[in-house]
Amino acid sequence: MDFKVQKESLETRLSALSMGMHAGVGLSALAKIERPSGRSVNKGSGEVGAILTALDRLNAGEYGYCRICGADIAPDHLRAHPETPFCESCSA
Repeated sequence: MDFKVQKESLETRLSALSMGMHAGVGLSALAKIERPSGRSVNKGSGEVGAILTALDRLNAGEYGYCRICGADIAPDHLRAHPETPFCESCSA
């Protein structure tokens, strides 16, 4: 499966969240931590962290596989939740 659409969706959401943080909205008051990939993320920012982790999995070739059972994540589930690391069965 080509994950180009999911990557674009993740990057668009990350960009929108980043613009909000730089504008002083919401998460920007939290302390920053450095991720191993060199990107900074606000501690406690669940959505931002999930997006960055998904992008890291894409770059490592580990995207689209459930982190619990190892099964392929259904394309419909990835389209609806591109940041998810779990298949529908394991995320329930």
